[in-house]
Amino acid sequence: MDEIRKILNSPAGTELKEYLLGKVAELQNIENINEKSTATEQALEVKAQKRAYDKLKSIMDEIGIMSNKPTIKDPRDSYDVR
Repeated sequence: MDEIRKILNSPAGTELKEYLLGKVAELQNIENINEKSTATEQALEVKAQKRAYDKLKSIMDEIGIMSNKPTIKDPRDSYDVR
């Protein structure tokens, strides 16, 4: 693991690291979930995407390359109706 971290933290590994972080963000994005014809199929699709995200994130956490940057909440996600 130390060798992998060393490579990913080097200038040569930066592009791979950014690519992997992009893939994690892509899996986390709800827009990437394919629409299915039945509720059961849709639920399976959502669960599969969540499992893929969790697995990739755990691998990246183990390697130590997940960025802990806070994500900015989209103002449209607010339920405030003032």
